[in-house]
Amino acid sequence: MKTKHKVLMLIGSTVFMLQSCTHDIYVDPQADVKAAYDNADAVNGSKLFSNFQHVDAGWPAVTQADIDADASLAGLLGWPNPKYAADPTINIKDIATGSTGQKNRSFYSCVGCHPTDGLGRDGVGNKVKVAVAQPDMAVSHLKDCQSWDIQTLFDAIKNVGGRQIDPTKTANGLDLSLGGQTHPDLSRILTDDKIWDLVKYLKEGIIYNESTAANPNGDMYTMTTTGTYATIQTVPAPYAAFSNLGGSDGDEVAGNAYYIAKCVVCHGIDGHGTTNAQGPMLGVGQSNGTGGANATIPGTTSKKYGIGPFFRYRTPDAMLKVVAGQFGTIPWMAATPVTRKEMKDLLKAFSNTARYPDFDAALPNP
Repeated sequence: MKTKHKVLMLIGSTVFMLQSCTHDIYVDPQADVKAAYDNADAVNGSKLFSNFQHVDAGWPAVTQADIDADASLAGLLGWPNPKYAADPTINIKDIATGSTGQKNRSFYSCVGCHPTDGLGRDGVGNKVKVAVAQPDMAVSHLKDCQSWDIQTLFDAIKNVGGRQIDPTKTANGLDLSLGGQTHPDLSRILTDDKIWDLVKYLKEGIIYNESTAANPNGDMYTMTTTGTYATIQTVPAPYAAFSNLGGSDGDEVAGNAYYIAKCVVCHGIDGHGTTNAQGPMLGVGQSNGTGGANATIPGTTSKKYGIGPFFRYRTPDAMLKVVAGQFGTIPWMAATPVTRKEMKDLLKAFSNTARYPDFDAALPNP
């Protein structure tokens, strides 16, 4: 009887313990955070980083049906639908254009202050500010974010606070009444899923130019600038000079093979475009980094840029284009999956000026 009694007591205790455990099951407090990060899209993060207000960065566009159903959306055809912003009262078109045209976008897009290399004023940002109507480059290095905890990085973006979202408050970075250089409150524009996309891009998607023992000036390329960053720059400044493309372990043969497999159908064998596309071109009068101007009208006697000089003179910009694609182009240049090693190989290949010349050889010299 005693044995039977002990068995019953043991069973009863076990049942009680199991019932108690149902109320105290351990749940990893980071599980939902990890799931949000795992589900994030680094490529979309690269698009948000480059040009947050474009519909190609994951925003549903306003359609004519939307306008027919809601007259307040009139004039927003093709622009992001405001109801998908974190704050549905925010009109993304107003932010992008505002009262001073497209320059207002620079105060809200990440790349406006943290240029394509993520080094702020210590990288290509040292030379790209051209007027007081543009924001100052950041003093921080986004490369440092790679070592941050994902929740910390998410919180830093979501809770950065700053300038209210107002299209009239970005006209001049030096005018405090217009918002000055204050960081915008991104939490009112970007929903949590888009912030997670940015986090994943900053942690995994962006290909930083890392300093190593073998390449102290950077394993992807060497960048050279002159002078020091001036917070008031009212005249155009040249881009930095880039050399040693591909570093010490870039493989030109592999880079050419990647180019032929992924790019040649539109960019052509020499990088100057095909009947499918015209390849990358600078705007009329823009500098190629060495002082030469360039026109963008194919078929004229003006020289046309190719992909080679784009990578040689605007290396970080070109790298971002591979990762994010080119917004709004017809035909569409989608984001191209690329590893760090493949990017080095591409850079090494594009350093060959004979294979990828500066200007279209079929056209006379400027």
